[in-house]
Amino acid sequence: MIFTRNTPRKGALARMKFALPIILAGLWAAGSANAQQVTRAIASPGDIAVSAADPFGTQLGRYYRQMESQLVSQGYLRQDRRVGGLDPQTLAENFMAIAMRSEYSLRGGGASHSGSAAPLRRWEQPIRINVHFGASVSGAQQRSDIAALRSVANRLQRASGHPVGVTNGPGNFHVLVLSDEERANARSVLQQLAPSMSRAAQNAILRMRRNTFCMVVAMPGASYAQGYQQAIAIVRAEHPPRMRQSCMEEELAQGMGLANDSPLARPSIFNDDEEFGVLTRHDELLLRILYHNSLRPGMSPNEVDARIGQLAQHILASG
Repeated sequence: MIFTRNTPRKGALARMKFALPIILAGLWAAGSANAQQVTRAIASPGDIAVSAADPFGTQLGRYYRQMESQLVSQGYLRQDRRVGGLDPQTLAENFMAIAMRSEYSLRGGGASHSGSAAPLRRWEQPIRINVHFGASVSGAQQRSDIAALRSVANRLQRASGHPVGVTNGPGNFHVLVLSDEERANARSVLQQLAPSMSRAAQNAILRMRRNTFCMVVAMPGASYAQGYQQAIAIVRAEHPPRMRQSCMEEELAQGMGLANDSPLARPSIFNDDEEFGVLTRHDELLLRILYHNSLRPGMSPNEVDARIGQLAQHILASG
């Protein structure tokens, strides 16, 4: 199982301090009539306790808007994708650090920082993205999010060469856009969408703290050699536009198998310094390597390391 989350341990976001009073769970409503055709409504009286409040108007929403404004004013969350300065050795080293290591471990019933070596992880079957909204997300915001996720899916497919798309049919990669209150009460939803998800992974989602901006859990078959079978990504409904986009792009890419962050990776979204808020050309080249037909899921770090130098040189020259 891959478990990743955007929780800066250092860099711009980790250094920022804001005053945020405790949010009391006191605004509830039942049911949802806002799900678009491409979405599956997940809010119902028996499934999830939902907030009647506009997520952007909550204390947490104001906190994230203040954070985004400060980051952008300081030159972070950059939107430029094509940044030069790449060479094959750096690309190969970054691939080994990001694709062949795990950011977090769920051992012991909780999530802890890992950084340990891991087998190659990716999907073998087409990725079919279902988008699910809590009742707090307005119809206009739902339409905007769906359009954004379609754009991300198209980018991921072009970069990797692997089929990725948003669907209104059966899905295997579920993106949940929920307010803080909705997410904290979504256990039955998680169990319905991903019956194989461990209790520890469920708890990691349900107990997300404010400094965890988004999260993805991807689950393989009986072994990593079978590839990923299912994934769930969490995007906070309270996020303003740039943080929202950053979460969508990073978590979907990490759910495809780029599971780790590295302080040395640049220019990259997979870096806790928050310099980039979108997938860069560097990140798209990592996806191209990950899904190259010379690699296969379940390969050990040593097996990949023996091939990565020549492969990175080939990919960089062709891309």
